[in-house]
Amino acid sequence: MPDFGLPYFSTDLRGEVALVTGATSGLGCRFAQVLASRGAVVAATGRRSTRLEALAGEISAAGGTCTPLPLDISQPERLAPAVEY
Repeated sequence: MPDFGLPYFSTDLRGEVALVTGATSGLGCRFAQVLASRGAVVAATGRRSTRLEALAGEISAAGGTCTPLPLDISQPERLAPAVEY
């Protein structure tokens, strides 16, 4: 893997937790997959719980860890509990 000229660059994310919004499709979904494949524990959020469950199952089947958290970030009062999780 290239180091991109950054000091202490690593793609090993074991021990890290990533909160991914918009994980039910597009880039959010892909970010969740990539982060999990590098060892991060992923908290995947999005409005469509069925898609979140499918993503969590896919990540788990590949050996990763993903917790699906249904969330609409347009409702700010619901964001804090997701971050606290």
